[in-house]
Amino acid sequence: MGHLPAPRLRRIAKVIAIDLTHRIALLPQETDHPKWALPQQTALLDETYTDTVSRLCEDLFPTYPTRNGTVVGRRWATAPEGPTLRVETHFHIVRVDAEPADDIPSQRILWAPRTIIGLWLQASETETAKILIDGYLDGWLPDGPITLD
Repeated sequence: MGHLPAPRLRRIAKVIAIDLTHRIALLPQETDHPKWALPQQTALLDETYTDTVSRLCEDLFPTYPTRNGTVVGRRWATAPEGPTLRVETHFHIVRVDAEPADDIPSQRILWAPRTIIGLWLQASETETAKILIDGYLDGWLPDGPITLD
């Protein structure tokens, strides 16, 4: 049996990991950019977004229990422009059952308070993250998928 060629679509799963004190996990940018980013992983061709989030959380928080939140933000792929890949992004809220989360043995995670997340997070993700975090924790977003476009 042959393999299907990968579509011109990149599927990204981003994780909004929230600890018991409502701090948000951020990772450093891969370049020398001064801002931080939400943890993210590219979904494999035969993998769901939820599977990708589980795989990423097992890597980031190997010894702590995590549970998926009830809200998922979706940013659908835009129309292709030339030979570039389209990008579709899903934002998954994940609760990390650790207090304080600083005890998680990882040098690369910054736990930022939700009230000042905009100071740490790169500008392109700030508004989306703030809406999803506040709506989820304050209870005004309904359960299920939310379209972010």
